[in-house]
Amino acid sequence: MVERMPPGAAAPMPRRLWWMIVLRGLAALAFGLVAIFWPGISLAALVMLFGAYALLDGAITLGFALRRRSNEAGKGILMATGIAGLTIGLISVLWPQVTVTLLIYVLAAWLVLFGLIAIAHSLQMRKQVGAAWPLSRGGILLVLVGLLLVLFPNAVAVAATWVLGIFALLIGAGLLAFAWRRHQRDSMVL
Repeated sequence: MVERMPPGAAAPMPRRLWWMIVLRGLAALAFGLVAIFWPGISLAALVMLFGAYALLDGAITLGFALRRRSNEAGKGILMATGIAGLTIGLISVLWPQVTVTLLIYVLAAWLVLFGLIAIAHSLQMRKQVGAAWPLSRGGILLVLVGLLLVLFPNAVAVAATWVLGIFALLIGAGLLAFAWRRHQRDSMVL
């Protein structure tokens, strides 16, 4: 059977896997809400919460990558994203007593790495699809925030929970919107 896709549509995501992006989005939203509405938590609890989110996000992303065929575009980038999330999550969970500055640098490294991976993925998809890929804007934003955290760590320490919460909410909303669009496009395949 030949599948037909609407003009300008991205390659279809297997219907049984789009929900993994929804899980990533929901995890980001949950982290964001806790960081914003529970600002009194200690930094150790924030580190553990961030570590749990990064572990969950990394595991879901790696699971999604492993379910893709080896010749599918973006599999390597998804695997790198999942491994990076798992690594940063493990560091955060295993060493929660890290200083605030180290937490900010770990977070900055994660944001820059995740942003660069998102930009690379978007450039790869742009070559295949031929249209602007929405992940590049989010990737650029993540890199910029990560660099600001590196440049001004002391100024950011107090507002870290709210900044983290806001960006987690933005990332979660973006992932949910992306999953919805992919699901809609896949349902248009004849």
